[in-house]
Amino acid sequence: MKYDINHEYVSISSQTAKHRIILIHGWGADAEDLLPIGQEIIEISNVDFEVLSLKAPSLHPNNVGRQWYGLYPPDWNKADDEVDQLLRSLRMLGTCNIPLEKTILLGFSQGGAMAIDVGCKLNVGLIVACSGYAHPNWEPNEKCPPILISHGLMDEVVPISASKYIYQKIKNVSHKFCELNEFDGYHQIDPNLIHSINLKIKELF
Repeated sequence: MKYDINHEYVSISSQTAKHRIILIHGWGADAEDLLPIGQEIIEISNVDFEVLSLKAPSLHPNNVGRQWYGLYPPDWNKADDEVDQLLRSLRMLGTCNIPLEKTILLGFSQGGAMAIDVGCKLNVGLIVACSGYAHPNWEPNEKCPPILISHGLMDEVVPISASKYIYQKIKNVSHKFCELNEFDGYHQIDPNLIHSINLKIKELF
């Protein structure tokens, strides 16, 4: 199914899906980057998911891949604008056959920052933030959706302290599920993440 939203995307479509996974790639990647993660979730969970992997709007400074906003130096005003644009797209998707409550929002690195910021403003089923960080203006509230945070202990791109900060901020205001999974790795997706996601899918969906 094609959706008229503010973002380009690639997808793994399903005419019968009752659940959705939305993937938000990192700085310098592209929409295809996280599609294998979506496919793995479908295969291990045995749930009929539709997968949409969104494409960031701007070209990366090196002309390879995309970015949600500039990082060197960080353009936080642009980040706020892109959060607003993403909110519009997700709210629109939430009115199209699959509600946000049946949606997993998964982001990596810069995409993790976007997922945390946007997801905490929406009633999504689950947020998965991989090697992410918090935007300066981000403030969680007691209505935050369930959140699974994953971060490599040896990450030199985004230090694990960034995820610890997110975890503590959420735990201070919300009693909903929030888990921080630390793993022996660098700036990457934990090979065991799919298993952790599957456990939450069985519980939540």
